[in-house]
Amino acid sequence: MSPNRQLNPWLRWYPKPWRDHYGEELVLFMQDSYGSGRPPARARMSLLVGGLRERARQSGLTGDSAPPSDRVRAGALLVLVGWAGFVLAGSSFAKFSEHFDNALPGGIDSHLPPASHAVADLAYGLVQVLAAVSGFAVLLGTAVALPAFVRFLRSGGWPAVRGHIMRALTVTAVTVGATVPLLLWAHHLNSQQRNVGSGSYGAVFIAWAALMALNLGLWTLVAVIAARQVNFSRSVLLAEAALAVIVTATMAVMLAATSTWWAAIAADAPSFLNSNPGGAPVNPLLGATAAVMLAASAAGAIGVLRITRNLSSLRVR
Repeated sequence: MSPNRQLNPWLRWYPKPWRDHYGEELVLFMQDSYGSGRPPARARMSLLVGGLRERARQSGLTGDSAPPSDRVRAGALLVLVGWAGFVLAGSSFAKFSEHFDNALPGGIDSHLPPASHAVADLAYGLVQVLAAVSGFAVLLGTAVALPAFVRFLRSGGWPAVRGHIMRALTVTAVTVGATVPLLLWAHHLNSQQRNVGSGSYGAVFIAWAALMALNLGLWTLVAVIAARQVNFSRSVLLAEAALAVIVTATMAVMLAATSTWWAAIAADAPSFLNSNPGGAPVNPLLGATAAVMLAASAAGAIGVLRITRNLSSLRVR
């Protein structure tokens, strides 16, 4: 018996092996409870939560039923997802903090800046350095995993990832095609026009930024789906675990540095955060950026915790 049309979209939240074993029983139970029509919102939410919980368990992200290798892999992939979110937040921070030196006392040419100026510069520079470190760690992790992925493709794995890779490549091509004219346009605008002076440029820039975010999301999805199907050796998993710890540590320190930068700017140049005289030194965009950084760092910490709890079991296998 196949799921009816009302239940089918909600059963898809469950992994296929689970649906193959228990899907028919769940459909019968739902039909006995709610008839053949659309289940109530509470039942649909229960299916969604239950499906996500089962996917997390089978992937090794929760519970102990999956092999230690899958649990370590799931922790590393959660760190990767958190890092992708942090990259988006970091891009927002970089855009928001442009020219912050000009708002601080002493300006950018001061040889003896105030203490808060030095703190803001140091915190900002630390974010930049650690962003490069985390990016290098992710690239190194990709290089370490690449040979196993190539073997996976050669053994017939291409159909499992083809659709995801083609979608990512398509969006990447569109983004590259949009980047060139945007750069040419920006070259003919001054700083004020690029930031707030040109509404049309701002709208196009936001659309371009959305494309960049979609690119990052799609390629992260490709990495997650591929990594879950590739057989990695113990040495590769240990290397990925170590790199995941490094990436998580950099995210935590970048979050602290961003908070320090915010505090320094709020103390010495509050108008940079809020142009209203006497207003609180807060900004909705910066607040949302910091919240995403916090969530991404928390995801990384959970991933590292998952890794450390299962690493000893992986070593002895």
